[in-house]
Amino acid sequence: MGKGRYSGRRAEAFVFDLDGTLVDSELDIVLAANFTRVHFGMPELPGPTVTGYVGDGVAKLLDRTLGHEDRPVPEQMHAEGMQVFADHYGRHLLDNTRLYPGVLEVLRRFAVFPLAVATNKPRAFTDAILTGLHIDGAFRRVVGGDDISARKPDPAHLAAALEGLDVAPARVVMVGDSPNDILAARAYGALAVGCTYGLVSPGRVRAAEPDLVIDTFAELGELFPARES
Repeated sequence: MGKGRYSGRRAEAFVFDLDGTLVDSELDIVLAANFTRVHFGMPELPGPTVTGYVGDGVAKLLDRTLGHEDRPVPEQMHAEGMQVFADHYGRHLLDNTRLYPGVLEVLRRFAVFPLAVATNKPRAFTDAILTGLHIDGAFRRVVGGDDISARKPDPAHLAAALEGLDVAPARVVMVGDSPNDILAARAYGALAVGCTYGLVSPGRVRAAEPDLVIDTFAELGELFPARES
């Protein structure tokens, strides 16, 4: 791990996580999760508590937020909660969500590389955010959490994002703010870049032992200078 240009393996493709990596979606997720709790007569949770439950898809998020402090979540309640969350979040997912500083600039510089998104977020929400923030055209493939049966940290999620590319795993760079991203990269054989500015605490990111750590998205462009097209 370190700063400066990466002098190891040459990068030939990049895969990005979405929430906490490309976009700061924290507030909209927290508001939707708390809206769902209020729907069931529960008090709202502190934002950091909800954020700590993010990373494994909507179903797990609701398991954790509705079941906060080990409260059992009946199957019917969970199913209703999924609908309530989806309806609210689907209408409000761009209220506060924004690109992190440096994302547009780096994506433009990296346009000579094949770029992909691999996220545990449902595909419909993912597409709406990428389109609404005008970066959908930057990626050759987007794989959401409901597109295939495997989700990060399963390396099959990365494999699906890279399908059709003749790029060796060692030439792939996975960029994400979650241990799931780092574990998936390691299992796939890709280089793992951990983001400390995202939804997961810097300590948890570093504890997952990524190959490289960035504190801002712009640093990615400094680590991997764009190749000539």
